Amino acid sequence: MFGRLMPPLRRIVRSASTMRPVGTKDDRRDRADGPALKGAATTFGANPVRWLAARGRAAPHVLRADKLRDAGDSVSAAHAYEAALRIDPGRTNLKVQCGNMYKDAGVLDAALRWYESALEDRPDDADIHLQVGHALKLAGRRSEALAAYRRVLALDPANRHASWELVQAGDVDEQLRGISAQTTGHGLETMLSMAAEIEAMRRKLAEIGAALPDISSLTAFPAKAYRHFRQIFDVPSPASLDLPSELPHLFVVADASGLDASALHRLLASIVGQSATRWRAVVLNVEPTLLVAVERLARTDDRLEAVPAAREGSGRTAVLDLVREVETDAVVFLPPGAAMHRHCLAWLAAGFAGSQADVLTFDEEWVVPGEGEPSSFEARGGLDPEMLLQENSWGEAIAVRKATFDRLDLDGDDAAPLPKPSALLLAAVRADASPGHVPYPLVAFEGDENARNIARRNALPDHRQAVERHLRLCGLRERVAVSGGTDGEPLHLEWQAGLPREQITVIVPTRDNAEDCAGFVDSLFAKASRPEALRILIVDNATTARSDLGGLEALAGRKGVRILRDDGPFNWSHINNLAAATSDTPILVFANDDMRMLSSAWDEMLRGLLARDSVGAVGAKLLYPDETMQHAGVLFGWKGSVIHDGLFEARDAPGPSGRWSKTRRVGAVTGAFMALRRADFLELDGFDAIGLPIGYSDIDLCLRLRAAGRDILWSPDVTLLHYESKSRGLDHLDAERAARGGRERALVETRWGAEVFSRDPTISPIWIDATLPYRLISFPAPQRALEFIRLTSRARRAGTESAKSTVACE
Repeated sequence: MFGRLMPPLRRIVRSASTMRPVGTKDDRRDRADGPALKGAATTFGANPVRWLAARGRAAPHVLRADKLRDAGDSVSAAHAYEAALRIDPGRTNLKVQCGNMYKDAGVLDAALRWYESALEDRPDDADIHLQVGHALKLAGRRSEALAAYRRVLALDPANRHASWELVQAGDVDEQLRGISAQTTGHGLETMLSMAAEIEAMRRKLAEIGAALPDISSLTAFPAKAYRHFRQIFDVPSPASLDLPSELPHLFVVADASGLDASALHRLLASIVGQSATRWRAVVLNVEPTLLVAVERLARTDDRLEAVPAAREGSGRTAVLDLVREVETDAVVFLPPGAAMHRHCLAWLAAGFAGSQADVLTFDEEWVVPGEGEPSSFEARGGLDPEMLLQENSWGEAIAVRKATFDRLDLDGDDAAPLPKPSALLLAAVRADASPGHVPYPLVAFEGDENARNIARRNALPDHRQAVERHLRLCGLRERVAVSGGTDGEPLHLEWQAGLPREQITVIVPTRDNAEDCAGFVDSLFAKASRPEALRILIVDNATTARSDLGGLEALAGRKGVRILRDDGPFNWSHINNLAAATSDTPILVFANDDMRMLSSAWDEMLRGLLARDSVGAVGAKLLYPDETMQHAGVLFGWKGSVIHDGLFEARDAPGPSGRWSKTRRVGAVTGAFMALRRADFLELDGFDAIGLPIGYSDIDLCLRLRAAGRDILWSPDVTLLHYESKSRGLDHLDAERAARGGRERALVETRWGAEVFSRDPTISPIWIDATLPYRLISFPAPQRALEFIRLTSRARRAGTESAKSTVACE
């Protein structure tokens, strides 16, 4: 019988170049039999009969594997494919299928081994590299996953799957490449034309505009493509908003110090070109030779006047008197070089009319000299008094209600023509004024990036002077050590701890991870300013490995370390509540076991911040092993939920408005490292061990602290390396954990309401949440912008309106 089969087999071998193997769905992607025959030659020598016989013997295993795969039994399918490969090891497509099945089952090391074996056969197969990227992404190896996706695009530039993964990961180069490709293919023009038509229809349907999705989200641009973005999109008018028919009157005080003829004309054109009509403007310190430029316009518009530079009494005192005497609803201060957008005053009037804000800040943009379109921008969030002590990140152009301005303590010996912006904002903080933020660039400056950096450095000495006066007026000068403010760096404030130095207990749950836990404990003691006042309470949650039990026993013998045993199912909230109940130190720190402390004197920094009555909890900067950021506070409202701020950014990246380099208020901090007073923890009954046993209980506790009138702070002064979930693995790879995580997320969002999880006052709505934060931009719709003004004006205190932050006055 075998002899009768030989002629057909020879014919089959002779036609091998046109033959395609059969079997799994992925077999259709096999590159004909060229690579397969190459593998067969390696395995079976030059004998095609043995190759075909092996393929025949492997076929039942392949068929069985296909059925198991289609039934959803990934692990059994992987074993069946492996059985086929033991018989027919040259089947690259089966190696890929093994990788796919192990990937689906969450056995990622095995998946990657099979993908690597497949790549040895086909090193330039873009599809295999794509699967490698997916597996690395699931394993949390982000930088390697991105490298795999970039390799895919190098092999297959049109691969939309790899491109989308990079865009979702916030890869700026791929986002810019996408915009360039759309422009080249005329797809962008078509999309923008459609968006313009929809926008026109939307204006006609203004009464239901608030219920429509933002058209802007369909046309988001990479932040680095701001110049192209502004060539197409402009700041919208607030005319469609439902506001009182008579809007507030605005008094503009513009400083023309040092402006040449071109800059002065630019300023004047921006004033007289306003879409709002209820305003008056005075231009200070105009060079005498340029006064004619103002007078020429003032002949036909009596709302405009000028004060020459040489006029006696044109200093700050005279300006304050002028502003306090004028009849107006609000005052707008413009620094030298600022030119207003044509809707600037309209938006400021709308902001005051549509919210309870006493002070309005807004975004800025810059135009490179000689160019017409803005090339860069600064999108700010709501005013944070904590950040303001370190640097004024809200600009020099500020609007203030007249009634609020009249009660600000701005008198001093400073002879500048306008109140310094830092002094003005800090005076507003002392007066407990409510600051709102308009999320549009309402003023523009000329200058490149170097000019911006110079202006920022030049502002720091005045800012330090304003901060020191503020601390003195608030009676806080002895409690804060101020340093820095030179070489372009913001001020650094170190809050002093009380005496005697309070003891700190660090609570560390662990399971079968004694080596990492011991390394973490070592780093805590080594980096502490007062290691003798440090207590480490390790909660052993059912460790079984003999080596780890020995390691924990050794830890228990160390001074300042105690072991608490808990053998029940893992319940993060219960474990930490149990440990807190057995502690007696004034300060508690909840921490993961898979970390390393990097900051010296971290304990003293926490003592100082928690010595302030207004502070409820403090979080730290957490870094991945590749030294990119894992946590710089928690952002609310990102894709309707929460996300870590600063995720995957470089360790020393400052972030928008320097937010990752400054201690600041945040909505919440992660329980991977969270410090708070034990009294506050017990008063709020700790973590929710019933409703939120593992996830979101840290978010919930932060929200309860905020409801009690406490601030949640994040500080880069405490930085740790975090390996993330080494003890427990990753929740998304376990079905039960994933289901529990979804339930906990739904519970906490229901408990606190959709409003809390839909917006964050610290981040401008110009940032689009289609990818990681701070990657894509689009101007928000007018109604959403007004909602942000209202949100930020309400956010000066997270809890009771009567409570005052320590950074204001005690």
